[in-house]
Amino acid sequence: MTDHSAPFPDELLTSWFARRNHRQPGRAAPVPVAVLDRKGEWRHPDVRPTQNWLRDAAQRFDVAETDLSERAIAWRRPALPLGFLAWDYPPFRTSAPDHWPPKLHVSWCSQCLADDYASGRPAYIRRHWVIAATGFCHEHHWPLEDQCIECHGLAWKFVASARGPMRMVCEACWTHLDRSLPPALAADQHSQDCWGRVIEFEEQLLGALQGRRPEQRRFPETSAAQLLNEVRDVCRLLLHNHPDYPRPDSPLGNFSCPAMTFGRRRPEFWSSGAPFPLATARMSLRRCLLAAAAAIINSRLETGSMLFGPLAPPAAETFVNYADDTMLQRYLTSDGRWSASLVRRIGTVRSQRLCRIAIAARERTTSRRGSPFATSPAI
Repeated sequence: MTDHSAPFPDELLTSWFARRNHRQPGRAAPVPVAVLDRKGEWRHPDVRPTQNWLRDAAQRFDVAETDLSERAIAWRRPALPLGFLAWDYPPFRTSAPDHWPPKLHVSWCSQCLADDYASGRPAYIRRHWVIAATGFCHEHHWPLEDQCIECHGLAWKFVASARGPMRMVCEACWTHLDRSLPPALAADQHSQDCWGRVIEFEEQLLGALQGRRPEQRRFPETSAAQLLNEVRDVCRLLLHNHPDYPRPDSPLGNFSCPAMTFGRRRPEFWSSGAPFPLATARMSLRRCLLAAAAAIINSRLETGSMLFGPLAPPAAETFVNYADDTMLQRYLTSDGRWSASLVRRIGTVRSQRLCRIAIAARERTTSRRGSPFATSPAI
């Protein structure tokens, strides 16, 4: 039998710790949590673990300390902003109680977990599943989930199987998390093509998080930092002042592909008051935000046509009509924050909209003056 005592190459450290802790005889070790260092900064064991924790974990489970330190997210992606990680309790919160340490929000790919079980590997959490720039598994082109398909519970745990490897199950109803949602299994080719367009955008975003310049055919004149800024700002504008389900004209609710949210439930807009919506959004909302951003930011109109339907107006036009105009103007005039290409495209759409509004106002004024019911001037 293969020894899985060391972390898998793409495994979260807390996932490895939980697996080993589960198998360890005797009293279990305390669950690792984030702690404040001497500078007052949070040190999360998956992101930037402390040397003391690495040393203690290595000694407890008899592995090399370097095998653990090299699995940390900050070691793999040293420039990754905290706003592009998924959090239950984010380190940048302003209103949560102080005794809640930051905690990553875990999603999973049911296909990956099914592969684990079929190949005899213990289930484990991939680093990819806590990156807030993703709503899909890029290996299987499959939607990530963060809730039990039976009871919609968010809590999960590892359990040992009598005749097989360790599995992930829902803590409430013990449903195996390697089961896929029936609507996902029944997704037609159009839905899968929609998933592919969003995955392509996520791959560009992941590259930007590593400092790589986006593909210039789809994102002309755009640097890595600008793409990240555009995604942050577009997501904020999509959720600004709409804490509940958005208006019917929102780009988030009009996808031609119902499998983007599976029609199971409306996106959960719990993160609308946060400065980084992707970081605190549940998976259903995160997938919608990334899909909408893909259509709005991508210079090629076919992405919007695929996601919203061939008869829908351009995604940039829908976005400009929906977004808060004052906030949008601030982003457009912020020097270098967005790419020159996106500024021109959104600026043109916005100017056309303002022109139509002005023309409509003049027409209403003219109509009122010519009406027999118009108010006569005072004598």
